[in-house]
Amino acid sequence: MNQGSLYPAMHRLEHRGWIKAEWGISELGRRARFYSLTTSGRKQLEIESENWSKLSEAIARVLRMA
Repeated sequence: MNQGSLYPAMHRLEHRGWIKAEWGISELGRRARFYSLTTSGRKQLEIESENWSKLSEAIARVLRMA
């Protein structure tokens, strides 16, 4: 994934309140932005994980029938 895709996606997640960003110092001593999940982000992750599991299981069933 390139930066042109990653940062807009992170901004959308932050705008929705699913992640929060903080400035800090990286391991290399450079100023960096660090992201973490919020409480609502954890809830959304559970929802998305359940949806992914259902979708991938449905696809697996179709492939087993083929």
